[in-house]
Amino acid sequence: MKAGQLLAVGRAACRAALLSALFFLGGCATYSDSFNTIEHSLAAQKYDAALQDIEKQTRTKTNRVLYLLDKGMVLRMKRDFAASNQVLEAAKAEMERLYAASVSENALSFIVNDATVSYAGDDYEQVLVHLYMAFNYLELGQLNEARVEALQVDLKLREIGEKIPENKFTEDALSRYITGLIYEELGERSDAMIAYRKAYDAYKKYQVNFGVPMPDMLKHDLLRLAQRLGLSAEVAQYRKEFGIAPRQEEDSAAEQEGELVFVLNNGLAPIKREKIINATVPPPKTLPIPATPHQPAKQPPLPVFVNIALPFYETRPNRVTAARVSVSGKQATTQLMENIDAIARASLDSRMPAITARSIARAVAKGAIQQSVDRAGQNRNSDPAVELLSSIFVRVAAAATERADTRSWLTLPANVQLARLALPPGSYTITVELLGEDEQVIATEEYPDVTIRTKRKTYLTQHWLSGIKPTSRR
Repeated sequence: MKAGQLLAVGRAACRAALLSALFFLGGCATYSDSFNTIEHSLAAQKYDAALQDIEKQTRTKTNRVLYLLDKGMVLRMKRDFAASNQVLEAAKAEMERLYAASVSENALSFIVNDATVSYAGDDYEQVLVHLYMAFNYLELGQLNEARVEALQVDLKLREIGEKIPENKFTEDALSRYITGLIYEELGERSDAMIAYRKAYDAYKKYQVNFGVPMPDMLKHDLLRLAQRLGLSAEVAQYRKEFGIAPRQEEDSAAEQEGELVFVLNNGLAPIKREKIINATVPPPKTLPIPATPHQPAKQPPLPVFVNIALPFYETRPNRVTAARVSVSGKQATTQLMENIDAIARASLDSRMPAITARSIARAVAKGAIQQSVDRAGQNRNSDPAVELLSSIFVRVAAAATERADTRSWLTLPANVQLARLALPPGSYTITVELLGEDEQVIATEEYPDVTIRTKRKTYLTQHWLSGIKPTSRR
């Protein structure tokens, strides 16, 4: 076969290989795409099926932290709090192990993509794992164990603040507030006051960064505890700032009451998607090298194909805006305490310059590899079809390996809301109405036989995914 015919056959084969490769690449799923079946199982309240999906789809070495986080949260949705904490404890240990970045993995991420690095959890995820373990302990009635998680939140936040001081997430307001509730129930009022002050400072930042105003319940807690501790200057400050008028001291009957703390885990956190920017760099204009008796004809090099893949967050729809809790003629409506959707977006925004820089650097490196392969083919006596196949293979590989890192803790809620009701000791049926726009009732759930004890807090949490029946306590 003549060189020209061979080249034509080679080009046809290369085109077929390239089209096949591009078709294959179009079907490649990112990490977030693999969550679809898990989400459908959760929406149908098929938690065992969701756990099976998690085992099948995300249990890899690089995704082990996510596997543990999602498994722990689904066990929590099943209300198996003890098993949830066992798994979340393993997630914490793995996060700590990965906190010091692996040099070899970082080198691989530069060559291939960011998703090749073992996922150690975003900063806010490393804090929230402690918060959800604390919630689990609180529902189990293990107050001292919850206190340990509260202390670990403090250490982790201090670590984040020192590591990335410019990060918007250097304080977690909800974790600080729950810490205050724990300390106060344990009788550690000075520590509780410190925690409430930190929550106060954090919510001031939340208002600016995440659109979360300071909850009214925190205002009253600050004022009440400052009054009990004899901090007259703070009492005057809070009364003026919050516009809360003086009122009589709580009577002895109220002192003997217990309290219901209802936590709504509303919706699902935003999901990362991938956007790909394609670019073609034309090769330098060179004329074909004609064939000689000793060397086959050489064709000009192909264009350089460059892909830049970047992640972005997509909010998942949710109709619920709040929940109304009713018991024995008393009512309380939940207040927004944590906007995880906004926190996740801000965290990604703060890291996008570095992510984009790495993606561009990889594109430049992969483009240089393509050009070096072309030059090597031009400088040696080899089959033109083989040279063309080599060039096509390198270009397809460069495109195939450039994927955005779309990993995140996808079973987190979009936001967390809280309501509190003081109640005399006894056993109650709690009614929760999930509200949409204009306080339209979307769903109602009853929780029977909820025990309220003297001077103790009873925690009750509910997970809600839009469009489905809320999870049941029974």
